[in-house]
Amino acid sequence: MTHEDDRALAEALAEARRAGRACALATIVSTRGSTPRKVGARMLVDPSRGLVGTVGGGCGEAEVIDSAHRVLASGWPERVRVDLTEDFTSWSPAVCGGVMDVFVERVAAAARKDERSAERVSIHYLRVPDHLRVYDQRVVVRRDDVVVTLSEPIEASAPLVTNGEIMLERGSLAVWFTFPGAWHDIGRFHRADGRFSGFYANILTPPEMDGPVWRTTDLCLDIWWPSGGAVTLLDEDELEAAVRDGHLSPATAHRAREEADGLVALAAAGAWPPPVVEEWTLERSLELLERSSCF
Repeated sequence: MTHEDDRALAEALAEARRAGRACALATIVSTRGSTPRKVGARMLVDPSRGLVGTVGGGCGEAEVIDSAHRVLASGWPERVRVDLTEDFTSWSPAVCGGVMDVFVERVAAAARKDERSAERVSIHYLRVPDHLRVYDQRVVVRRDDVVVTLSEPIEASAPLVTNGEIMLERGSLAVWFTFPGAWHDIGRFHRADGRFSGFYANILTPPEMDGPVWRTTDLCLDIWWPSGGAVTLLDEDELEAAVRDGHLSPATAHRAREEADGLVALAAAGAWPPPVVEEWTLERSLELLERSSCF
């Protein structure tokens, strides 16, 4: 996308959120062969305004638009494979003959005052085979598509380090994003002095989120994207060991790898993490909790 295209889409998305409209955002995450648009191209489907941007036009784009309407109705993201080799007459103005994958996600309206919550949740992470860790967190915002929570200050005596980068240390805070039905969550990690250190994602089973106690099983794989660094997939050896030892089924392991690979591809395309993770910074989360007398 050109800078002008990207700015127009960002402005349209911001306007829709201010107006309280949910939209669908489509992003090309991979291509093979000749395609009309390349990785990173985005299109916004706004039910009131229509389309902003494009992923190529023609019948292929129509498939993506159909997906966008399903995503808006269900809230579940979809990955659409557009095969331009099947019908050489379906694209205009030129025949391309390539294949591209498009990730379509719902972008919710901005949180309203009545969406604020004074809740606390207890998140039970089961690490196979039988290691359970429980995290008590404050709820910042609860929406249909995401619940934003804030961790308690980290108590570990030694910092958590990956590839020489400090992820968390004693006194650190993390803003967490849990997506109902998703096979991952996302954390915004910070140093003890509040500096942003990076994005982290746990690959996990879709959490059970009924009531104040949530339950999920960690599927070993993690993604770390340090501030100013490159995206890294972590703990593949742990996943292999869990399958080898019979703690995870091959089918579950395959689903975990598929989820992790999809997130890495989105990050490479500039389409991950999703907008809500960019919006709810540590500063904004703390400010809201303070105003709500929850901090």
